[in-house]
Amino acid sequence: MEKSKIASILLLALVMLVSIASVVSAQNYDWTTNEEAAAGFLGLSLVCCAVPAIWFIIAIVLAIWVYKDAEKRGSSGALWLIIFLLTGFIGLIIWLVIRPPIGGDPNKQGGGGGNRMCPNCGRSIPMDARACPYCAKKFEQ
Repeated sequence: MEKSKIASILLLALVMLVSIASVVSAQNYDWTTNEEAAAGFLGLSLVCCAVPAIWFIIAIVLAIWVYKDAEKRGSSGALWLIIFLLTGFIGLIIWLVIRPPIGGDPNKQGGGGGNRMCPNCGRSIPMDARACPYCAKKFEQ
């Protein structure tokens, strides 16, 4: 794994540990003398725990979307998933810039095979099909 990824994971773990330690210490401290400071400290500690968790959930959702969108557009979903996981949001921006139209790149389909791509799922279907045999999407001839 790249050194930057390892450093990011270690930094995230450190932030989480400090946040959890601060929450535990805030619960054990006698905050009766200054209740506003107690509420602020506890709130800040909880925010420090919640923000990395929210970023992690967003990254998982985007990774799933990149995979499904690549498969739908006739590209390798696994390849683009790996690119996204290794490069993060830069990989997402690259995918958004170079992604082919739905159903795959029409230049790659060629005319010799007698097949076309389903605009819904991106799989190869016969030219005379009225509906996709994989996703049952109906379309005009």
